[in-house]
Amino acid sequence: MIRPRIGLFHAPCFDYPAGMLERVISGGQTGADQAGWRAARAAGIPTGGMMPKGFLTEDGPRLDFAELYGAREHQSPSYPPRTFANASDGHATVWFGSTDSLGYLSTTTACMKAGNRPMILVTTRAIRPADVARELERLGAKVVNVAGNRESKNPGIGARVEWFLAEVFRQLGKTP
Repeated sequence: MIRPRIGLFHAPCFDYPAGMLERVISGGQTGADQAGWRAARAAGIPTGGMMPKGFLTEDGPRLDFAELYGAREHQSPSYPPRTFANASDGHATVWFGSTDSLGYLSTTTACMKAGNRPMILVTTRAIRPADVARELERLGAKVVNVAGNRESKNPGIGARVEWFLAEVFRQLGKTP
């Protein structure tokens, strides 16, 4: 059965036990990805995810993310393979940013469709943390992939996403 999602993307609902958020994963890029990890850690939620070979970010290699956030190194140095891996490993992806960055959004969307996974788009202020918390709860997502704009493409997005997700996690009962 196909059910509508917040934002633009539709995918089937999965049958995961509700209220069981176990891990937040991301690709480790600056901006939305790293903010997802920071918010999860602050809420006591384990983190992980796949990064490109060499633990590449736009700020350079971040080998420390393996220990700090449980990041794993993908065999490919390019971004799309790790995007596909994280989209496949997550039960849902929450994507933050401007739809002006269509290259990044279209890669993630293609990965979500290929893996038949739900995607929640947070692209406007009209979408509130409570909306995302309700949708994640309805989906029963255990592993949430956080993706979106890089800091260089959307200055300040990291701080906004970190605040937003901290509120989502609080509403899901995830506080240290």
